[in-house]
Amino acid sequence: MAYLKDYKYFIKTYGCQANEYDSELIAAILEKLGAQPVENEQDADIVVFNTCAVRKNAENKVYGRLGALKKIKNEKKDMIVIVSGCLVQKDYLKISSIDHVDIVLGTHRISALPQILQEIKNSRGKIVDIDFTGRVEPDIPPKRLSKFSAYIPIMFGCDYYCTFCIVPFTRGRMQSRNKEDILKEVRELDNRGYKEITYIGQTVNAYGIDKRYEYDFADLLKETSEIVRSIRWVRFTSPYPSNFTDKQIEVISSTPVIAKHIHLPLQSGNNEILRRMARRYTVEQFKEIVYKFRERNSYIGLSTDIIVGFPGETESQFEDTLKVVEEIRFDQAFMFAYSEREGTKAATYEDRIPYRERLKRLYRLIQLQNSITEEKNREYIGKTVEVLVEGPTDKNPEMWEGRTETNKIVVFKKPDRDISGQFFKFRITSAHLWGLEGEILPD
Repeated sequence: MAYLKDYKYFIKTYGCQANEYDSELIAAILEKLGAQPVENEQDADIVVFNTCAVRKNAENKVYGRLGALKKIKNEKKDMIVIVSGCLVQKDYLKISSIDHVDIVLGTHRISALPQILQEIKNSRGKIVDIDFTGRVEPDIPPKRLSKFSAYIPIMFGCDYYCTFCIVPFTRGRMQSRNKEDILKEVRELDNRGYKEITYIGQTVNAYGIDKRYEYDFADLLKETSEIVRSIRWVRFTSPYPSNFTDKQIEVISSTPVIAKHIHLPLQSGNNEILRRMARRYTVEQFKEIVYKFRERNSYIGLSTDIIVGFPGETESQFEDTLKVVEEIRFDQAFMFAYSEREGTKAATYEDRIPYRERLKRLYRLIQLQNSITEEKNREYIGKTVEVLVEGPTDKNPEMWEGRTETNKIVVFKKPDRDISGQFFKFRITSAHLWGLEGEILPD
């Protein structure tokens, strides 16, 4: 079976947690077949680009890096180049026309990779394997990149078809996993000493709706909390606002092992724009959900996604978004100027906002949210918080970082030993836009 013995592989992942999980699956398959990881394309015999199609910028990065790979491939004729992920589902004809790409692998076809590689190794042809009907999971556990924190998908795809979003066309229809498979994965991670898991799905709190399960997202969270011992925090992303039920809100707010951080995408603070986006809630309903969470647990952290400059958005409608942001006071927001995605309904709208105006609105929103984020972070100064230590920061190995239950980054001086994957109490000494600084308290 190890027909890739002596092969080396490199994986570059773009996009969200779902892509990161898929890359872990691909890595597990390659290593089961005998390949070993390397740090760059130049040293690899197999190069995998696991792609994202949500935003144009990520798409451009993929095509740019694919172009640069051509020179390396010309020097290493036997190199196998694989392009997988969401961009493949969207652009498989375009990607399959690139001469130095050997395998074009759809998001539903990861389980077929061993057979595809065997065929490529024997024939050196080009294989395009795309499927839109449904995903079959590989019968292999993913190769976890972290030894203490893990993603677990509980569903794939999306049925919501927001007019700005390409995901339903690249990930397919909503497909909930069997709870037995999910909980088996949880138990395995718990037995291995993992400290944190994150349930992922495009509309994660819609779990079970597609199969008309009586067992829903709240039940899954509750049962998860009852079986874990080593795992201290259970996170999830991204929920859809109108899927939250009082039952879900109560379980999340009152169950200690469920981390008190909710990423709740607003997208716009104006009802007419929400309608044009095909979002299934109003501003009033969104705010009601926020208030229910905060009434049950005032400690909860809240982050969001917001798009400005959506087609047809007037100045007054944009001002409505600013008012909602001021009222709710999110801890953090991921903010974007609207970007057309070919294949979505919104890309056909003719009343587009000039790009310069989109950027002006984005800048105003960023200024407002940044001031709120800094104020919210300053509230932590002098407080004691629990932190799961992750390791050295990317920019400075002399500084380490971790996260609080509410998903705040805490940076601190390098410890005298490796404490990654462990929980410590920290006293917060200063606050910034990007997060917090603190010092470890003695046991």
